[in-house]
Amino acid sequence: MATKPFPRRSPSRYSFILVSLLTLIGILSGCGASSTAGPSHLTGSTATSTHTQELKGTISEFPLPTPHFHPGGIMTGPDGNLWFTEAVNNGCQSGKIGRITPTGKISEFPLSSDSEAGGIMTGPDSNLWFTEAACAKGQSGKIGRITPSGTISEFSLPSNSDPGNITTGSDHALWFTEYGINNQNSKIGRITTTGTISEFPLPTPNFYPFGITAGPDGNLWFIESDTNNKNFKIGRINTTGTVSEFAVPSALSQLSSITSGSDGNLWFVALDYNKFKGVIGRITTTGTISQFLLLTPSYHSYAITGGPDGNFWFSEADLDGWHNRIGRITPSGTISEFPVPELISSAYGIIAGSDGNLWYIVDPANHSQNNSRIGRITPTGKMSEFPMPNSRTVPGGITSGPDGKIWFMEMNSNKIGRLV
Repeated sequence: MATKPFPRRSPSRYSFILVSLLTLIGILSGCGASSTAGPSHLTGSTATSTHTQELKGTISEFPLPTPHFHPGGIMTGPDGNLWFTEAVNNGCQSGKIGRITPTGKISEFPLSSDSEAGGIMTGPDSNLWFTEAACAKGQSGKIGRITPSGTISEFSLPSNSDPGNITTGSDHALWFTEYGINNQNSKIGRITTTGTISEFPLPTPNFYPFGITAGPDGNLWFIESDTNNKNFKIGRINTTGTVSEFAVPSALSQLSSITSGSDGNLWFVALDYNKFKGVIGRITTTGTISQFLLLTPSYHSYAITGGPDGNFWFSEADLDGWHNRIGRITPSGTISEFPVPELISSAYGIIAGSDGNLWYIVDPANHSQNNSRIGRITPTGKMSEFPMPNSRTVPGGITSGPDGKIWFMEMNSNKIGRLV
C-alpha cells in the first residue's frame, strides 16, 4: 500500500499544558534507551526478501527537469523503476507524475487539468494509481491511472470533493478516502480498474476519514476525526459498502496512523490526553480496542510500521515536537526507546529497508546550522545518520527502491535523492 501521507499535526497546542504539568510534578523526560514488559500480543511483518549489502551512506541527487516543481510521495513501481508525484511550488498549476530509473534518469508526465497528485500506489492491474486534488475553486478531485509506459487516464469524482489516501481492496478495486467541502459529507470511495466510481457516506455527520488500509479480514479500515480533530473513531467498510464505526476511548486523541498486523488485528498510534503519554493501540476485526502506553510521559507517535525483525517500529517525540526517539514494540509487548543522536530534531517517515534495517528522516531544529539527515537503526537499536549534501535540504517521502537502495524526496531543492 502507498498513500498520501497524512499531515503531521503540530503538537504545539499542547505545549502550555505540558509546561504546567512539568511545573507541578517535575517530570523530566528520559533520554536513554529503556524497556518494559506488557501483556501485548503484537506481531509485526517479517521480511521475506534477501537482505542487500550494507549501505554505506553515500548520497546522490538527481534534479527534476522542470523548475519550480517539488516531488511528493515516492514508491517502487511494477516495472522496476521508482514513481513519484510532482506539484508546483506556488499557485495552481497542473501537477505531474514522475518516473526515475535506478540509474537516475527522470521522465515526467503532466496531468491534464489544474490538480495536484497525492498518494500513488501500484494497482491490481499493474498500473500506477494516484489521487488528484483540485486546486481550482469549484472543481472536483479525480482518481488517476498511469501505465508504466506513461499513458494517463483520469476519472472525476461525481461529487464536489477531493480524494485523500488510496489502497487496494480484497475485491481488486481501489478504495480511497474522500473529503467534502469543509470536511462535510465525507465519504469512502471505490473505483474499479476500468474507472467506475462508487461512493459511500460516513454515518457520522461532519467527520472525515484518513489513513485507509486493507485489513486482514478482507475489509477496509480507516481513521475518522471531527473537524476540530478532538473526537476520533475507527471505521470499517466491507467491499459491498457497509460502514461500521468504533468509538475509541474518550481519553484518546490525535490518532494518525493505522496499519494491518500479521497477528490478524489492526494497529494504530494515538495520544492518551489524560496521562500525557503516547499509545500504541490495537483493534480486533470485531472492534475490541486495547491500549499499550509508551514509556515516557509527554511522548507520542505519528506513524507505525512493521519491521524486518517481526516487531513494530515507530518514531516518537515529546509534545514540543523535538527530542525524538525511535520506538520498538516486540510481539510480547516489550517497548524499547532509542533517542536519535541529535536530540533537537524531528524524526519521521520510518520504513523497513531491504537491508534488514529501519530507515527514517531527521529534520533539525535549525536548518542553517544543522544538516537534515537520513537515519538508520538496526533491529538491535544501533543508529547511524547520514547528512544531506546541502544544509537547507529537507528530505520528504522515503522508500526502499528496487535496487535495494534508499530513495527519498528533497523538498527544498526539488531533487530526488538516493543513498547507497
